Amino acid sequence: MIAIPLIQKIAELFLILFATAGLVKGGILKSEDSKILSKLSLYFVTPCVIFNSFQTKLTPEIQTGLLTAILVACICEALYFLAAALMKRFWNATEVERASIVFTNAGNLILPIVAYILGQEWVIYVSGYILVFNILFWSFGLRMFDSNGKGINIKKMLFNPNMMAAILGMICLFAGIQLSGPIKIAFEDVAVMIGPLSMMITGMIVGSMNFRTMFENKRIWVVLLMRMIVTSGAAVLLICVSGITRIIPAGQTIVMIALLSATAPSASNINQMAIIYNKDAKYASAINVLSTLSCILTMPFWMMVYELLTR
Repeated sequence: MIAIPLIQKIAELFLILFATAGLVKGGILKSEDSKILSKLSLYFVTPCVIFNSFQTKLTPEIQTGLLTAILVACICEALYFLAAALMKRFWNATEVERASIVFTNAGNLILPIVAYILGQEWVIYVSGYILVFNILFWSFGLRMFDSNGKGINIKKMLFNPNMMAAILGMICLFAGIQLSGPIKIAFEDVAVMIGPLSMMITGMIVGSMNFRTMFENKRIWVVLLMRMIVTSGAAVLLICVSGITRIIPAGQTIVMIALLSATAPSASNINQMAIIYNKDAKYASAINVLSTLSCILTMPFWMMVYELLTR
């Protein structure tokens, strides 16, 4: 059902990536310019996406579905953190490699895909996964990249624009507060920038990369295998065996949306964080590009497996 639209949306985003990479190759842009766009994406566009995703009317069905999506997200992320910990211990995985296994591109890729395939009313369930993602990314994820950090900085986590957007979004959702007029339109206009902007940032890094070196790095294939096959497959099978889909009405679709987020490529936020903290942004971008390319095959495959096992 979703395989062809999924491929189409990914192809659209890759056209933006390669166009931006061409501008860098042509000397019009510099890869260093991506640092400014990374901060703009992380601290302005992404918070608008998060907050805007909670702008819907709360019903008992939506509340139950949202909690189910959050539960699935917690199960999947716990599995991914376990895999990353094992990779660090037995393979000496770097922070970029571990983050690429744990954190997926749910916000940048799955939000527009779900809106495009299923409709805007289903986007709220992607927000459940994004909420869990942001709590973990801006706590444990930030700790991975911030070498000066001595632990999880609760103040930095809570007052991060992304976490504040999630908290305010949840408050508005449960309080029934919805924006209107120019403010609503402004949030929506900024939110739709997330996919293209993320691809532009990655494209600016890719434009300065040596593609032969990228493909020759053997470690990247191990990361891709873990992110797109091993952990994604384990997450799908675990959720199917759990029987969560039968708990609530429309459970199959809601859980499928959460699993789309769980089986997505590595998060583009990792590239942006690597740029800001000087943690091998080219390697992070290579993982992001190759995992996004591979997801054209892996995500439809895992969704077919899911639909077969939950009939």
